[in-house]
Amino acid sequence: MLKRSFALAVVLVMIVSLFAGCSQKPAEGTAEPIKIGTVGPLSGGAAMVGDTQVKGIQLAIDQFNEAGGIHGRELVLIQEDDEQNPAKSVSAMNKLVHNDNVIAVIGTVNSSATLANMEVTKEAEVPQITAISSNPKITLAGNPWIFRLQASDTHQCEAIVNYALDELGLERIAIMYQSDDYGTGGKDVAVELLQARGIEPVAVEAYDPNAKDMTAQLLKVKEGNPQALIMWTMYQQGALIARQARQMGLSDVVLMGGGGLTNAKLYELAGDAVVGLLNSQTFFPDKENASPVAKEFIEAYEEKFGMLPDSNAAMSYDSMLILGEAMKAAGPDLDNVAIRDAIAATTNFPGATGVINIDENGDANRDMLIIGVTGDGGYEVVWQPE
Repeated sequence: MLKRSFALAVVLVMIVSLFAGCSQKPAEGTAEPIKIGTVGPLSGGAAMVGDTQVKGIQLAIDQFNEAGGIHGRELVLIQEDDEQNPAKSVSAMNKLVHNDNVIAVIGTVNSSATLANMEVTKEAEVPQITAISSNPKITLAGNPWIFRLQASDTHQCEAIVNYALDELGLERIAIMYQSDDYGTGGKDVAVELLQARGIEPVAVEAYDPNAKDMTAQLLKVKEGNPQALIMWTMYQQGALIARQARQMGLSDVVLMGGGGLTNAKLYELAGDAVVGLLNSQTFFPDKENASPVAKEFIEAYEEKFGMLPDSNAAMSYDSMLILGEAMKAAGPDLDNVAIRDAIAATTNFPGATGVINIDENGDANRDMLIIGVTGDGGYEVVWQPE
């Protein structure tokens, strides 16, 4: 009887110990991972931009994890495809915020999609950084939960317009733009800047973002006898415009635009028609002249993915770095308001795309470069501030 009682006592002690062990907090480093969301076009015409966004974010996450994570917790990236479609972008954001319970979101690419999906993060009070969308309305909407690492259309347009007028001495400027929030936002800024300098555009032509023929718009442009054509569009449509412009005899017109034209696919789609094309940009992968931070990023990206990073990858990388530092500053509880406040307080942050300061609207303003397409389809820096 004594032996049976002793055996029963041992079993009870084991059961109590088991439950006590189950209730203990996991050791540091084995805690639940921190989930970061990203939305972007992972399929469709702009999939290459969405892919570089993911690559930039993932590289930064890998570096955080290799250094022990944040507050001893590993970071994981959850990706959602929005195909550049605003309605699909809202659905993707709802999934990330309400189903996956991500701490923060980086994305998306298309300005119309960002303007739509940022209402989801605003309502849920989840910090969001768009690395690529450039429409000025994004950060002028009074939404305290949205931040932007891309230079806004205002800054991009100012750089390219000033270069056309001050450096090239051009006066007859035509504009073509895709009829969505991205294209319209850029067009509005370009027209305003030109008019402020006493110049009326010789043509201002809109087109559907999915258009396969730009002949009608280019005929209007040609009638204006322009010296330069500013295109506010993504690289696919930019390639189509360039090809058809050259075919229609606009061979001496300088083709210009914003950061949406910077992509290796531009030359693949248009060939020699885009050689000499100029656009404003925040980043150029030049290891020889890069800052130490930019050089380290370029080398790490090249080693991991076997290619040089573009500006979209660089801005996405910087977005994740700033988010990571904000999560560190917020403390182990990862309070959403504390993370938001830490992002907003970003000052003199040494990023791959330069020294970043977040302004009162949530924008990261920095100096702009003018880059051009070379004869082999690459890019070179044509102008940079002294």
